Formats: sequence, structure tokens, C-alpha cells
Amino acid sequence: MSPEELAALATSLAIAIAKDKTTDEIDLIAILLAQIGTTLGTISLQRERLKPKSESGTTPPVPPIIL
Repeated sequence: MSPEELAALATSLAIAIAKDKTTDEIDLIAILLAQIGTTLGTISLQRERLKPKSESGTTPPVPPIIL
């Protein structure tokens, strides 16, 4: 899937999810999805950091936490 197709898919999903929802419901869904994305990123990064060096090459640097 191309980057443009992925962006179009994400937009279509957001529109479909938001349909017939209140602003408060949309806010809650957005916060939940953001948390899921952050957690997935944390899991992925930690998995890479825990791989033996021979498997992953080098240990990637830890990105700064942005709040």
C-alpha cells in the first residue's frame, strides 16, 4: 500500500468512525486511539532494544518523550 493510499484509508476510517457521534464521543475515541498508538510505539521500541545486538545490528537511540 502506498503512503497516499494509507493516508486515504486513515481519513476514510476517521470519517466513518465519527459519523453519528457526538463531539464528546469523538474526543474520547481520539484519545483512546492516540493512547493505543503511543503504547504500540513503546512496545515496538522496547522489542528492538531487547534484541541481541547480532539480530538488530545496533541498539537504536531512545527518542525524547514529548508531552
